[in-house]
Amino acid sequence: MINEISNEFLVPISSGRKSTSVLLDKYWVAFNGSEIVGTVGILKTDSNFSVLKNMFVKKKYRGKDFGTAQLLLNSVFDWSIEEGISRIYLGTMDQFKAAHKFYEKNEFQKIGKSKLPLNFIKNPIDDVFYKKDLNMR
Repeated sequence: MINEISNEFLVPISSGRKSTSVLLDKYWVAFNGSEIVGTVGILKTDSNFSVLKNMFVKKKYRGKDFGTAQLLLNSVFDWSIEEGISRIYLGTMDQFKAAHKFYEKNEFQKIGKSKLPLNFIKNPIDDVFYKKDLNMR
């Protein structure tokens, strides 16, 4: 799925460096039958905030018709609130303009790199950053 998404863009969506894998605290996979159509993960970096990772949806399943990205993100929000997480950060690439609109529609605020927490796990290719404060129940 990642290779398929990567082919949509001129700039590579991975750094090509060997990943120093971090274990995500939670990972969701969206299926259409047996086909994987989307993923998202969350990494809890301390008791108050987490980092959204690996948000990918196949092109055919993006948008309002399927709502795949929204379902995945709602799962992240619900889990985060249950875990007592009050803020989510994420990094993305400038070329993902539709993703920027999606995050902003979901009340993420664009922030500068200098506003990231010290223990934010950065991907070297990310150049746009967001944060969202969650409404605790």
